[in-house]
Amino acid sequence: MARSKRYILAGFGLLAIGACAAIAVTSGSDGSPAGIQEALENLSAGRYDLAEQQAMVLVNNPADPVHRAWMIVGAARQGQGQYASAARAYRMFLAACTSGELREYALSAISACQAGANPQSAEPAAPSKRLSGAQQRELAAVEEELVTESTSHFVVRARNAKLAKLVAAEAEASLEHICRVILAGQEYPHGVDIYVWTDRRDYLAHASDAPEWSGGSFSMTARDGAVTRRIDLTQRDERGRFAIIMFDRVLPHELCHLVIKEYFGDAACPLFLSEGLAMLAEAEADNERVILAGTALAGKGKVPLDDLVVRQRNDAGDPAVFYAESFSFAEFLRHRMTERQFREFLEHVKSGCPVSDSLQRAMYLPPDEGFTAKLSGAWEDHAILQAQILRIVREQDLRTARRE
Repeated sequence: MARSKRYILAGFGLLAIGACAAIAVTSGSDGSPAGIQEALENLSAGRYDLAEQQAMVLVNNPADPVHRAWMIVGAARQGQGQYASAARAYRMFLAACTSGELREYALSAISACQAGANPQSAEPAAPSKRLSGAQQRELAAVEEELVTESTSHFVVRARNAKLAKLVAAEAEASLEHICRVILAGQEYPHGVDIYVWTDRRDYLAHASDAPEWSGGSFSMTARDGAVTRRIDLTQRDERGRFAIIMFDRVLPHELCHLVIKEYFGDAACPLFLSEGLAMLAEAEADNERVILAGTALAGKGKVPLDDLVVRQRNDAGDPAVFYAESFSFAEFLRHRMTERQFREFLEHVKSGCPVSDSLQRAMYLPPDEGFTAKLSGAWEDHAILQAQILRIVREQDLRTARRE
């Protein structure tokens, strides 16, 4: 079972709108912003034909072509389901684009167009989007007997036969994604016991050392030379409904922690890295985290990068900002390094090398005292732009809801 792609935005047409808006707002005055803004307004309103016509006028202006308008052309065509021609428009934009951030968005949009043109190749959505209401009600049922389901890596125990089978399948899919994508090829040849408890009271009574606020946890215990790897989950939420968050977030998050713990062994894994990668392993990105990270980095409440990479769990500060920035920075690093570079980065960190030095070594960069400052600037720009785009998407959703 393949995992769903980790897109920060739900739709790449909207992502393109945000990217174009960022261009229009931040670019210098060259006689074109008004035309860009008008085309953007029509694009946001779903008037794709008109937006495309206006953008084509801009790109075809013989006196002063506005190359960035190709992004609007691509988004308009994509909105109409013209995926092949939309991809061509995005490639025209890429031909003269010098912004790393905007290149990233255009490349992502091209990938979305390819998936749209070949829907059979698209990966499935997150579990919460695949399970119907009736299925979720079935998964909330509690049977008298404890049922056991086994796979290559997992032994799942739950009081619901369908749930045990589905947890086992999702766990295998999550493990494959964590090892192949998140940790860039890390192997995991071990077995894990998974217990699914009926509710929070049942969970807290059986999950050793689980925090009071948690709905899931992992543990590794050694006894008589044998290591037991275990994950505890909660079947129902406080209202007695099936806790779908278990599939979307808790299971992949705790499983990623377990794999990271196994990989680092007795070595210390920086908290930002452990938590950031675990959040990256979740079925879908939490847009609220993305907005919080960008908002904090753009204001006065941020955790500076120098502090972020060494912060411990009991350090003072706003935990929500720390976790949001940890996710943002982990996502930033993972998608800007090759698999080999990321594996080498983890190896250097595991050996005790500081994060900044580990990154420079993994990317074969000469020692640079200004590296951290440059890296911080690039990451903050990325995070702030992501937050800006999500706000644009949110505003558009609100306008659409009002019209409906």
